[in-house]
Amino acid sequence: MAPDLSVQTGPPADLSVAARDLWSAFRAADPAFHSPYFDLRYVLAAGEAAPEAQVAVIRRRGEIVGFLPFQRRGRLIQPIAAPLTDYHGLLSAPGVAVDLAAVVALLGARRFRFSGLVGAAVAGARLSSRPAMVADLSNGFEAYAARRPADFFKDKRRRARRLAEISGPLDFTFDADGEGVLDMIFRLKRAQMRRTGQHDIFASPWTTPFLRRVSTLSTDDFGLRFATLRAGSRIVAAEVGLRSGSAYHLWFPVYDPEFARYSPGALMTLETLRAAPDQGIATVDFGPAGEAYKRDFAEPGLAVREGDITVGGLVEAARAATGVILAGAPGLRGAVSEVGRRLDRRWDRITACEPRMEGRAIAVSQTLGDLGRRHPKTSIGLGVGMGLGLGLLGLAAD
Repeated sequence: MAPDLSVQTGPPADLSVAARDLWSAFRAADPAFHSPYFDLRYVLAAGEAAPEAQVAVIRRRGEIVGFLPFQRRGRLIQPIAAPLTDYHGLLSAPGVAVDLAAVVALLGARRFRFSGLVGAAVAGARLSSRPAMVADLSNGFEAYAARRPADFFKDKRRRARRLAEISGPLDFTFDADGEGVLDMIFRLKRAQMRRTGQHDIFASPWTTPFLRRVSTLSTDDFGLRFATLRAGSRIVAAEVGLRSGSAYHLWFPVYDPEFARYSPGALMTLETLRAAPDQGIATVDFGPAGEAYKRDFAEPGLAVREGDITVGGLVEAARAATGVILAGAPGLRGAVSEVGRRLDRRWDRITACEPRMEGRAIAVSQTLGDLGRRHPKTSIGLGVGMGLGLGLLGLAAD
C-alpha cells in the first residue's frame, strides 16, 4: 500500500467547488477521459440514483491527485452506476501515476470489478484488453465516408430503398427530445434481454429512474440524444446516446425485429453519423470492439480493459489453486477462463442492479435456470458448477 496516499469518500454531490474545478482540469488534460461518462454532470446524476454511489477523493501528501467514482456492494466495489456506465477509471492529475490497487485497499474493498477501464495501465491486475471503436467525424461526414468501403454505402442504400418501398418514406431525427422514445427503448431492450438470457437491467429499482433523470438534464453540450428512424409512420429503429462536448457515446440501440432483413439499426446509425458533425460532435464512440458491425462503422481507438483488482481474500486464493490445477492443460484453462469471464459479467450485472441480497438470490437462480435451458449438454456442467460456486462465494464474501 502506498504510504503517502489517503482517501476520503462521500456522495458526488458533496464535492467542493475546488474539487469540482480540479475534476474538470484533470479530465480536460487527458483524451482518455473525454468520454461523457467522465463528465461530472453524469457522475452527479449517478450519485443521486445508484445505491451506495460515492467518489473517492485521493490525496498524496495532502494534495488532491485523483478521483475514483464507484459504488459499494459490500466488500466489492464497482464503477458508479454500473452496469450502465460503459467507461470508467481513476481520473488523475496530469503526469501523476496513482496506484489503483492501493486505492482499492484504502477503500477497505476486497475486489474492484470493471468492464470498461480506461486511462493508465494497472500493474499486476488480471485484465483483458480491447480497443474502443470510434468514428472520427472531426473533418465532417464526407471525410469519414471516404475512409469506408464503397460497398458499405451501396448495401445501405439498397436496404433503405427496399424498406421505403414496403413501409413508406424514411424519416430520421436526432435531437434531445425523447418523448415516448425512451419508453420504447426500455420495452424493446427488455424483450431482447429476455430472448438472449441476459439479466434484465431495466427491472432494477434504480436504473430506469436514473436514465429518466439524465434525460431531464440536457443542455447544448450535455445529456441524452435520441436517434429515431421511421418508415412511413412507424419507428423501425431508435437509440439513446450520451453527449458531452464534442464526444458522443452510442448507448442503447433497438430495432423492430419485424424489419430485421433491412438492417434498420445500421441505417439509423449511418444517419446518426451523418447528422452528428452539424451538431458539433467530432467523435462517436461505439464502445469496446466485439460485435462485427462496429468494424463497419468505426476504427480502433484507446484501449479499454476488463478484469478486476483483488486485495487478498478467498477469490485470490481460489484463483491460485485453479491455476495450479490447470497448469498442465492450457486448452482447458482457456475454456475455463472464457466461461469465467462470461459468468463474471452476469454476476456484475446482477450485483450492480440488485443491491439487496434477496434480489441477487432470485436473479442468480433465474440465471442458472436459463443457462441450464440454453445449454443442456454436459459441456455447460463445468461452467454452471463453477459459476454457482463462484457466484455464491462472491455473494457471501461481498
